Amino acid sequence: MAVITIAVCDEIRKDAQKLYRQLSTLLLDAEILIYRSRQSLLDGLTEGHKICNVVFMGLDGENGKSLETVRAIRLRGNYIPVIMVAENEKFYKEAFEVFAFNYLTKPVESGELEHVLLPILTTCEREGGKALHFHYRTQVYTLQHNSLAYISSSLHNVTFHLTDGKKLSCRARLGDFAGQLSDSNFMRCHQSFCINLEKVNTLKKNSFVIGQTEIPISRAYLKTARKKYKDYLAEQKVCS
Repeated sequence: MAVITIAVCDEIRKDAQKLYRQLSTLLLDAEILIYRSRQSLLDGLTEGHKICNVVFMGLDGENGKSLETVRAIRLRGNYIPVIMVAENEKFYKEAFEVFAFNYLTKPVESGELEHVLLPILTTCEREGGKALHFHYRTQVYTLQHNSLAYISSSLHNVTFHLTDGKKLSCRARLGDFAGQLSDSNFMRCHQSFCINLEKVNTLKKNSFVIGQTEIPISRAYLKTARKKYKDYLAEQKVCS
């Protein structure tokens, strides 16, 4: 399931295709829909063809008809975030009068896209389940917490071990993700390991077992890790 669904509407075909490629590279698990005309976008949103988390709207250089499309969306009570993409800043003021989320000028850089999308990704996380985001090379990855079994670290490399057996890595330290993993079921049990309590099969004397993998608990974390796991089990029992 896609973490975020993005609509791209720009009647300049090459610009729409370029934006599609940039977004596909930045957000590998995003669902990206291209609308060939303003009317097709308006019809889709009005009739509920697809629920989108954000719209990238190309602005007309001549008369700003795209602004009227956004205004029509707003008049129907839809306040989906719309990011306006224009050749220049001519319609900057008018864009925010129709409650544009942001305003970008062409050519749009990937860094700009990443910056404006981060708060929207955070909102999608709150509404659709917790997720972890990380940047590696030219891509932004989004991993749902429930798809992660555990995270390991070695020599300034962090590896995310997914429940389906796949692995993703990036240059970082395990501590770099502490903020994103706070208030979750992830727990540090070793200098090099952070586990998802939801995925633990067994607690042994000095280790957790997740699937076929045995993950050590270091002496420094032993007391805290064992208590937190037992508290987690007790909480699950109460909930059930």
